Amino acid sequence: MLPTLNFFGNHALDFENSNMDDLKYRTISKLRKIPTPATIQQIVYTSLRSQFPGDNLSKFTDMENWSPVSFPGISSSLQKNIDEHIVAFGPLAMRIVFTAHHIILPSIIYQRIDWYSPTNREKIQAIRFYYHQIINHFGGDHALYVDEHITDKYNFPLQISNGSALNVFEQSLIEHYGKTEKTLFDYTHGKYPKYYIDTFNDIK
Repeated sequence: MLPTLNFFGNHALDFENSNMDDLKYRTISKLRKIPTPATIQQIVYTSLRSQFPGDNLSKFTDMENWSPVSFPGISSSLQKNIDEHIVAFGPLAMRIVFTAHHIILPSIIYQRIDWYSPTNREKIQAIRFYYHQIINHFGGDHALYVDEHITDKYNFPLQISNGSALNVFEQSLIEHYGKTEKTLFDYTHGKYPKYYIDTFNDIK
């Protein structure tokens, strides 16, 4: 099975000194002010259509804005961990998670072959612009795109019940695999990086 990519961003939200209910309200309110471009919605819709051919997609298309998510019926210990994070579903059921240490960004394109392909440049640039808006809106300055096999290897927490400092994980990647010197679209077919730290220099 081909490895998929995971997408993270940093932020400046103050989880430690905030009331979680108030922080959740303020975060979701700010998130709703970020437009979801028609290009992004079309990419997600096309992906959903390929996953559910012939199905009625109204359960996805009826979701027009970001809303917080709760998980009734789970154990109290797991609920406590979940309550320490902000989880929301938005347009076309895209998911975003804010932990104390990073943002788990909506996964819009999953495969490395698609993400690093120059033929997909227009789509990828649209997604990167959207990611940059989200990250910048919450005080962050970069994203991390990383192979799921690597997150598993380093036990970097993807689940909403965990958290870890993004910069610590990135430093481990740099020390083990070296710095990524190429631009996003400079990789040859099949020779994709284990990770990529995107500072959005071409977008700022």
